[in-house]
Amino acid sequence: MGRLDLHMELERGDDFESYDLHQPDAKNGRESDNQVTMESESTDIFEDYDLYLAAKNGKQNDFSSILDRVSATKHVSSGEILSRVTPIGNTFFHVAAVHGNHGMVNYIATKYPSIILQKNFNGDTALHLAAKAGNESMVATLVLIHHDLLGSYVPASQGETEDEAVKNNFLRARNERGNTALHEALINGRESIVQYLIKEDPELLYYRNQQGIYGLYLAAEAGFANCVSSILQYSTDQERLNDQFKEKSPVEAAIVNKKLGYVEVVLYLLKGNGSCATRRDKSGSLPVHLAAVKGHLATICLLLNYCHADPVELLDKNGRNILHLAAENGKLNVVNYILHNPELNELINMSDKYGNKPLHLAAINWHPEIVNALTWDKRVDITSSNDKGLTALDAADFHMVDNPPFRQRLTWSALKAAGTPRRQSKSRRVSSNRTGKYKDRVNTLLLVSTLVATITFAAGFTLPGGYSISETNIGMAAMLRKKAFHVFIFCDTIAMYSSIVVAVSLIWAQLGDLKLVLNAITIAQPLLVIALTMMSAAFTAGIFLVVRNLHWLSTVVLIIGFVFLSVLLVLLIPLCMPLTSSNRIARYISYYPFCLLMLATRTKSPDKKYG
Repeated sequence: MGRLDLHMELERGDDFESYDLHQPDAKNGRESDNQVTMESESTDIFEDYDLYLAAKNGKQNDFSSILDRVSATKHVSSGEILSRVTPIGNTFFHVAAVHGNHGMVNYIATKYPSIILQKNFNGDTALHLAAKAGNESMVATLVLIHHDLLGSYVPASQGETEDEAVKNNFLRARNERGNTALHEALINGRESIVQYLIKEDPELLYYRNQQGIYGLYLAAEAGFANCVSSILQYSTDQERLNDQFKEKSPVEAAIVNKKLGYVEVVLYLLKGNGSCATRRDKSGSLPVHLAAVKGHLATICLLLNYCHADPVELLDKNGRNILHLAAENGKLNVVNYILHNPELNELINMSDKYGNKPLHLAAINWHPEIVNALTWDKRVDITSSNDKGLTALDAADFHMVDNPPFRQRLTWSALKAAGTPRRQSKSRRVSSNRTGKYKDRVNTLLLVSTLVATITFAAGFTLPGGYSISETNIGMAAMLRKKAFHVFIFCDTIAMYSSIVVAVSLIWAQLGDLKLVLNAITIAQPLLVIALTMMSAAFTAGIFLVVRNLHWLSTVVLIIGFVFLSVLLVLLIPLCMPLTSSNRIARYISYYPFCLLMLATRTKSPDKKYG
């Protein structure tokens, strides 16, 4: 139990619905005339399995000969055979496209052109499947085949509905989810295919799926900077482009779903539509607020430059600025940036709708690193109260549980060390079993101290090198004149007496008074640290003493001893430092141990490399 725990105790005193997966959406799900449905009379594609294998493996000659043979033997047309489907509704054309068999795709399309537009049970054409798979060359082949056999696509004419425009349009065909091949390429991260489809048909940029999502939103969400740039370049209809920013802001998608290159995405979007920097979402938050919540510092800087508004005016529905949000969500990089930016001084002590300062929010949400950064800054008003009359320390007390996690204890200690006052006393009854919960800790400390005392006592009578047998020095230590022996004696003596004092103080703790228990632990912990350190040092000195004539071995012993002694100190010192002391000197001394404890309790943070 650390010293901060003791100070805290002393101060407190105290069922699924069924649905049809194949049923199109009532509003947006529509089946084209070429859609393969569950009621299709097409026979099983596996009826002639050799034909299926030839399509799958790209064996065009085998496929052609088998097709002619089956057609002649069963007296059915080749078109009827080619209309056969798999259980998911894929035709031979789908199968060949998925497996990248260009020659086979050309052969089947030439033999039966209308199969190009045919869809499976998910509404996917072969183009959808190729786009999902990321086969750019197959996508290009399919587009070329469609152009050669069925003619190029025609842009939607005035007064023509979207459904009419895509009915027989290969590139604009939508599946059951309302996705075009462009949507599928973006969803599956096929950036090169996206670039190709945009160039082939820029009108695809204005098509949305059943969720109302456009390609620009998906590109921003995935962090495809080049795609976003291309989309903005080919989006010639500014009015329709502005509508996309209003409905589902791609800037928010880029910020919330941070990916590689996402800062560049935001930059392109701001250049394309600068007003989106000050457009609020449904919750009343600006893009800069989302960036602060996520800790995306580069994006915050970018958005502040494009906002052309005073940062003190960029508040969310709760009246919170970006420092409030960063402090509330534990984003230390953003907090440090604001504290070191003179242009953002006014944000430091701003109150939100409820009178909370950033320090209040950091304390309430238990972010010791944020509280530490704020309280070390002299501009932060640590004495201010919110609308409930609570200081940051009051707020921390109010939200603290009886047996708080370590990060709560660190937060509390940072507030105490900074001298944060209390405006309201929070009295809590001392439960009858409060003393009992320290019993195990006291017993553990007592056991360790007893072991140290026993070991160091024994070491004092089994000296390294033994005793002298000469008549003049009989009973004296054989290595009395060696400096390493002096170190051994000093360290062993200090270790033994320190452990004895610890044992005696913990005996006092057995009397049952809570304050006595806490005071005893306060004394015992630093003394036990000294005892363990001195015992380790005595061991190193004793071993060095008996192997000193072998230079390399004695050097290795010293190195190992110093390394592990340093590790021991790093681990033990933070446990006995006065982390809650508001004394200036004590606070400076405890700064680095406090930072070590914060590091030990910090969870893994997201990569900040790209913003």
